[in-house]
Amino acid sequence: MGYAELIQQRLQTLPQEKQAEIYDFVEFIATRSQTIEIVSEDQHKKQVLAALAAARSAWPVMDQQNVDHLATKMRTEWDSRGWESGH
Repeated sequence: MGYAELIQQRLQTLPQEKQAEIYDFVEFIATRSQTIEIVSEDQHKKQVLAALAAARSAWPVMDQQNVDHLATKMRTEWDSRGWESGH
C-alpha cells in the first residue's frame, strides 16, 4: 500500500475541518517545492556560514539606522519568496 492510500485512509477518519487543514498543508508543500531553489546540504551550510560571518563582522559597527535598514531588507527578501501565501 502506498502513501496516498495510507493518507486517504487516515483522512477519512478525520473531521472535515481537519481534512481542510491537511489539504492546505499539501498545497503549501506543493507550492513551496515549486518556488524554492534546490541546493545541496553542503551549499546550504556554506551559505549559512557566510551569512553568519557577515553578520558577525558587521555587528560591532551597526547603529540603529543600519539595523533598521537590514531588518527591512531581510523582511522584503522573505516576503518576496512567497512562503506566506494567503490560503
